Amino acid sequence: MPQISVIVPVYKCEEYIEACVDSILNQTFSDFEIILVDDGSPDNSGKLCDEISEKHNNITVIHQKNQGQATARNNGVKVSRGEWLHFVDCDDLINPYLLEALYNAVTKNNVSLAMCSAIQEEKIPEDFFSHKEVKFNTLQMTEDNILNLCKNEKYYYWVVWGKLIHKSIYEKYPLTEGRIYEDNAIVCKWLHEAKTVAITDAQLYFYYINTTGTTKKAFTEKQLDVLWAFKEQIDFFYSVDFKKMTEHLCSYYFEISANMYYRAKTENGESFIPFIKKCEKEIKSLYAPYIKLDAQKQLYYYERTNKPMFYITRLKKKLGLLK
Repeated sequence: MPQISVIVPVYKCEEYIEACVDSILNQTFSDFEIILVDDGSPDNSGKLCDEISEKHNNITVIHQKNQGQATARNNGVKVSRGEWLHFVDCDDLINPYLLEALYNAVTKNNVSLAMCSAIQEEKIPEDFFSHKEVKFNTLQMTEDNILNLCKNEKYYYWVVWGKLIHKSIYEKYPLTEGRIYEDNAIVCKWLHEAKTVAITDAQLYFYYINTTGTTKKAFTEKQLDVLWAFKEQIDFFYSVDFKKMTEHLCSYYFEISANMYYRAKTENGESFIPFIKKCEKEIKSLYAPYIKLDAQKQLYYYERTNKPMFYITRLKKKLGLLK
């Protein structure tokens, strides 16, 4: 039985999938399996997965009708045999030492989750595949430390990739199917459940910035799932009495909702504005004491949501932006 199952949801990535899989196969750690989940891809991605798997006995391919990344990842976990899980997006790459480093981190420190930093670029750095000095620190998942992780972009608090997670945690908190931004809703629960995690600044994961990807494409109704995802976080941290996290996320929620409002207004999505306002109203009704926007954040919100100029002018004067 392999120690690690590497799960790759595959959709419309025929020009990237071979390089992605090669980066996994070239790991210094050898006790792993790869599960490629073809999510009904309309291009040649599924066929390429089959061709790749025929050459390697540690690769399994699943073909499913298009149901989204969450379902693809969940289905990959269902057939996985490893005690540990690692997720890679089909257009991304991992450093040759990633699995070994993360596995050593969880076993030597007796923790159930380890994470590394990442590079987010359009082009692969020339030295990305070179050996990297990797040092891990352990961090208890207290409220203050989770809050710092949330604010620290190095460790990508929001995402499933760049992490090695014990399967039992994933099975307790699987991804919600039928949604996008599904990892934004769940990873915080993994961190809290892990109690202690191992962390390194080493950039062992390459995240390809794709301007046509899920989070970059033109505004659609599905993009509003981000409001659902952050409400899930707020609900969770409120339920475990993490007041600082609840306050921080409530503030961030209105930054996100303002962006959704602006995009709906400027990208022919005016019909979605009532839904955005409904979501905001729900957060206000449930978490009013935790919503604390400073003047700078209020100004950002007012400008993005076309509030009357009187409010905007008053805030600008308060901030010293107008005389």
